[in-house]
Amino acid sequence: MSLRYALMGLLAKEPATGYDLHHQFKETMIYYWHAHHSQIYRELGKMEIDQLVHSEIITQPNHPNKKRYSLTNEGLKQLLHWLLDESSPPPSIKDEFLLRAKILHLIPFEQAIQILREEHMVSQYTYEMTHAWQQEKFTEHIPSDHREIGDYFTSEYGIRYAKMRMGWCEWAINCLHHIQSQRDPNIDK
Repeated sequence: MSLRYALMGLLAKEPATGYDLHHQFKETMIYYWHAHHSQIYRELGKMEIDQLVHSEIITQPNHPNKKRYSLTNEGLKQLLHWLLDESSPPPSIKDEFLLRAKILHLIPFEQAIQILREEHMVSQYTYEMTHAWQQEKFTEHIPSDHREIGDYFTSEYGIRYAKMRMGWCEWAINCLHHIQSQRDPNIDK
C-alpha cells in the first residue's frame, strides 16, 4: 500500500508518466524505497480504477504514445488522510546485504573483508550521487520553496544513511582484522 502513497506523493508535485515516476524513484528515493517498472504501472492502473489518478494520452509522432498521470481530488484527499491521520508503523529493515553479513563466518576472512569493501564502495557511490544531486537541486542548501522540503529532507537522510553504512563497513572490517590478528598474531593486516 505504501507504493500507492509514494506515487500519489510524487504526482502531488506534478503530473508524470510511469517512466518519469520510475526515474524519480531511482533518483530521489533510492535509499529508502524501491519499485520496479511493472510494480509502478500495475499500481497506477489500480489507482486509476479507484479514481485516485487520471491519465491522459500524449501522442508522439515518431514514438509510441504515452500516458501522463495526474492526481485527482480524491487522490489528494486520501494522500492527506494518510499523511495526517494514520500513524506510521515502526521502521523495518529489509536488507539483503545484512542477511549476507550474518553468515560471513562461513567464508575466509579475506573474502569477508572483500565483500565488506565492495559494500563500502556501493554506499560511497550512493553517497556521492545523492550528495551531487542535492547540491545541484538545492544551491542555497536549504530550499526556499516549501514544496521542496520533502526532497531536501529525504536526500539528506540518504546522505547520512550512506555515510553511516560506510562507517559500519569500516568498523566491521576492523573487527575482522582484530579477530584475525587474535587468532594468528603473525598475519599481516
